[in-house]
Amino acid sequence: MNTWSRWLIAVLVVACSPPTSSQVAPTSDVQEAEARRPNVGATSTAGSFTCGSLTVNFGSGIPPDASLSNQTDADCYAWQEFIALNWPASGQDFGAPGDLSAVQWQGYMDAHQVFQLDAVPPPPWGTPPQITGDCLSEAKLTDDQARRVHPLVNATKFSSEFLDGSDRAEAFPSGGAPAWLGDVTSNNVWYEVRLNQDEYNFIVQNEFYDAQKQVAFYTSQNPVTTPLQLPAGCNGSSPSCPQAQTGAIELKAGWMEVLNPGDAKWNAYKLTSAVVVDPPTQKCRQITVALVAFHIIHKTQSQPTWIWATFEHEDNAPNAGGSTPQPWNFNNPECTTTTIQVPAACRYNGQASVTTTCTPNTPPQYDIGAGCPDATPIQVIRVNPIDTTATQVNTTAQAAIKELRSDSVWQNYILVNVVWSTNPPVIPPACSAGSPGCQGVTTPQLTQSLNPGGAVANTVLETYIQDHASSNPFQKSNCILCHQYATVAGDSSTPYASDFSFLLGDAQSPPGAAGKAKSTKPSLRGMKTNKIRRIFR
Repeated sequence: MNTWSRWLIAVLVVACSPPTSSQVAPTSDVQEAEARRPNVGATSTAGSFTCGSLTVNFGSGIPPDASLSNQTDADCYAWQEFIALNWPASGQDFGAPGDLSAVQWQGYMDAHQVFQLDAVPPPPWGTPPQITGDCLSEAKLTDDQARRVHPLVNATKFSSEFLDGSDRAEAFPSGGAPAWLGDVTSNNVWYEVRLNQDEYNFIVQNEFYDAQKQVAFYTSQNPVTTPLQLPAGCNGSSPSCPQAQTGAIELKAGWMEVLNPGDAKWNAYKLTSAVVVDPPTQKCRQITVALVAFHIIHKTQSQPTWIWATFEHEDNAPNAGGSTPQPWNFNNPECTTTTIQVPAACRYNGQASVTTTCTPNTPPQYDIGAGCPDATPIQVIRVNPIDTTATQVNTTAQAAIKELRSDSVWQNYILVNVVWSTNPPVIPPACSAGSPGCQGVTTPQLTQSLNPGGAVANTVLETYIQDHASSNPFQKSNCILCHQYATVAGDSSTPYASDFSFLLGDAQSPPGAAGKAKSTKPSLRGMKTNKIRRIFR
C-alpha cells in the first residue's frame, strides 16, 4: 500500500484520528500489569496464519525457541516475535490507529532502571520508570499521568553518555562523529533500550548490575573455565531445559516526534505519549512520538549466538538510486544545505561553522544538548535493499495483519532482515581473555555460519554504518560480528565476554569501590559531550 493511498483511507476513517499530544493513554493498572507479565509459548488469542513452515499466532505469546533451517522460517519467526511484543497490553485492538496505550514490550524494564549510577540495585520487576518531580512539573503531568508516559532520554543512537557518563558504544560513525539523527522536520530521533524479565532476573540474582560482581565472576575462576551465559529460551523438552523459559530478550526502539497528531498520516504509525528533555533548553515536555525502528535480539537454546531481527516503518527512507518522490521520514527529495554557527562547547573537530550536507548518510558535525543548536535533517538512504526473502515474508505478514484488522498500523512496518546461525558454534567451556568475545569463537568461524553473513542495517538504528566496509568490528553493519566483542564492565586487563550483550558493560561500581571497574568499550570520542539532563528518580 503506497503512502498516498494509505493517507486517503486514513482521512476517511475519522473515528480513528489520534488524540492530541496533550492526551495521555488511558492505560489501566490491569493493562500495565499485563504488559509486564512474562509470556512463554505461542498462545493464540486472535487466530493465526501460515508463514513458511511456521504457524504465526496473533497474540502475546513469544515462542521460546524455534528450529530454523532456512531464511524464510527465520523471517517468519521474527514476525511472530514482532507481533507478540507489540500485542496490546489490553489484549484488544491490535494496531488501532491513534492508540497511545501500552503494548507488551513497553512493560519491559528500561536499561537505565537496571544499570544505575553507583550500582544501585534495580527496582522490582514491573516498576515503571520514575520521572523526577521537577520534570513532571515542567511537562505539566501529574504522578498518575506519568505512569502512562514513556520517558525517553537517549538522543543519540549508540551511547548513553549523554545521560550519566556511561558509554553504550555498540557502533558509531567513522571517526567518532556525533551519532544523533534528525528527521525531515528538524527534530532528533529518541532511542530506548529495554530487556525482558528472564534477563532482568538473571542480572538481579547474580548482582550483575554491579560491575565489580561481573568482573569477580571471571576473576574468581583460576583458570577461567566458565563463560558468562545469559538465559536461553527453550521449550522445556530436554534434560538441559526441564522447564520452558522465554530466554533473554533485548530491544531497541527509535521514535520520531509527531508535530501534528491530528494529521491522518499518523494513522499508519504506532504512537505513544512521551516525556523528553528538549536538548537545547534542557526543559521537560510531553510529546507524542511515532515508532520508526525496532531491534529484537533473542537468545535461544538452538541459537546460542542469538537471533537478530530488525524492523522499521516502510516510509523511513528510499533505496539508494531510488527517486520515488513520496514524503519520507528521513529523506527530502528537495534537500537544501544550511549553515549553522556552533558554540564552542558543541563543536566536533573544532568546527565553529557547519554546513549541513545533502550527501546521504553523512554523520552530523556538531553535538546537540545544553546550549547547542537544534538537530537538523539528515539525508538518509537505504544502502542495502530489503532482502528478497524478507520482502516475500513481509507481504505474507502484512496481508494477514490487514485481514485481522484492515486499518492496523502494524501492516505498515517491514522486516529488514534476520541474522542467525546455520551452524551455531558451540560455546566452549574454556574462556580465555583476549580471544574474540572471550568465547573462543573466532571471527572466521562465526562468519561462515551466519545467515546472512554480510551487511544488515536499519536506516534509523544504523544510519551511518550501512556499508559494512569498516575494518573496525564495532562499525560492522552485521549484528553478531559487532556484538561478539561485547565484554563485561571492567578495565582493559579483563576483557571478559558478556555473551553478546553490550548492556552488561553499562554496569557501574559502588561508590569508593577498590579497583573500581571501568568500561572496556571504545569511547565515542575524546571530547567533551553535552549531557542531556537526567530525569530518572
